[in-house]
Amino acid sequence: MAFAEQEQQVADGRRFGRHRIMLAATFFSVHGEASGVLLDVSQGGAMLSASPPPPIGCRLLLERQNFEVPGIVRWVEGNRFGIQFEDMISEEEVLALVSKSSANNDR
Repeated sequence: MAFAEQEQQVADGRRFGRHRIMLAATFFSVHGEASGVLLDVSQGGAMLSASPPPPIGCRLLLERQNFEVPGIVRWVEGNRFGIQFEDMISEEEVLALVSKSSANNDR
């Protein structure tokens, strides 16, 4: 799905349910490699925390173990920021991340 289509859908309200998680993640951009915490995820995007966060409009590649997805930073507030995925991910991919977070919290 193209960014223009997704931008309109974001303007109309959230399309996907978000799942709260807390997982270490890495992201790569023109600003280099950085580490952060994946705070929530949906089929259309994610919220992370990093210091410093990347700027709005920054394209990046989010990576968590065998999960990689390109996206763009849509908002920044303090150390938190939201990314919109270039292409929607499957519900199975979302649930796989959620289950990894649950397993980490059970320890």
